[in-house]
Amino acid sequence: MKVAVMLSGLAMGGAERNIVNFLPHLRNYGVDVTLFSLNTRRDSPLAQQFEETGLERVDFDAKRMTDHAAWKRFVRAIGERKIELVHAQDQDSIIYAGLAHRRHQIPNIMTRHVMVEPQDTLKETARAQLLLLTARFEFDHVITVSDAVRHQFSHLAKIPLERITTVYNGLDMEKFRLPMSQRAEVRAQLGWGMDEKIVLMVAVLRRGKGHEVLFKAIPAILESIPNARFKLVGDGEIADQVREWAEPYRDVVEFLGQRTDVPQLLLASDVLVQASWSEALPTVLIEAGASSLPVVATDVGGSCEIVVDGETGYLVEAGDVHALGQYLVRVLQDLTVAQVMGQRAYEHVMRLFSLERQAQQTATLYERVLFERGEL
Repeated sequence: MKVAVMLSGLAMGGAERNIVNFLPHLRNYGVDVTLFSLNTRRDSPLAQQFEETGLERVDFDAKRMTDHAAWKRFVRAIGERKIELVHAQDQDSIIYAGLAHRRHQIPNIMTRHVMVEPQDTLKETARAQLLLLTARFEFDHVITVSDAVRHQFSHLAKIPLERITTVYNGLDMEKFRLPMSQRAEVRAQLGWGMDEKIVLMVAVLRRGKGHEVLFKAIPAILESIPNARFKLVGDGEIADQVREWAEPYRDVVEFLGQRTDVPQLLLASDVLVQASWSEALPTVLIEAGASSLPVVATDVGGSCEIVVDGETGYLVEAGDVHALGQYLVRVLQDLTVAQVMGQRAYEHVMRLFSLERQAQQTATLYERVLFERGEL
């Protein structure tokens, strides 16, 4: 099967990180895959990581959605590479693939990586509604990254559940299974004291990630854990605002920026916090499990499909500052509880979130769509 997996670009987001790691595994299931991207404007270090896979990337250098030259490059690339199916991954690429389906009847699949798109402006609302219409009328099948997303998207887009399949994002588990014997060395390299209790947050600095909720919990955490330190990984559109929120806690909060050494950061930490108001399937919770690190996370979207509350970590209501702080303190105060939770988390994610499982299930869906369209 010749498949084009399509993205806007290779920004440092959870979906993009998964796609870069997942695509090479499709080759094990008879899929000849090419990455199509709309432009490189938001590319991150993931672009270099993708180059190292040896897979082909075709970029259309689109200046805007109505860039006719980019559209022509897209259609030409489909023909030249004899693409049999397009698999779109985000808002802009979904609209592109929907148009290709309407104009050229190219079989297609989309993956829904989010619960909802931003709709704070008229433009954002119009694009979100266009995506729902495109999904309903122009896609052969929809993949969702969690059951929570599957049921919500079925309702929003008015698509029958039988046209939607949940395929969990996978993870390269071995990449995150670092030996504990390296912990002291990694901490020393990072400049983190061995006597510090490290709370790690890995999240793009954008609306809805809950940084403000964590900051509000810091005073109560410090009352019980004076040596608690908070390390924030990520960058994004509201970076200046997040840094302003953190200013009262500048002595205990450190911004680490975009990183490619997340496995090492997880190894060196004591707990991962995820304070989001909305998530589809937070990749970082899987990464923490693969690192045997307990988590405290908000019970939103597919988080409960990753975290077994009270066993592999704790789930709290979004926005509940008191509960978030209380459970972070509980994990940080009891090393035995943290170790047991971490081991259970590793066993849980190993069962459900491997890249091979994701590749096998995705390739099976490709075959199904092409068979139903009479292409196989």
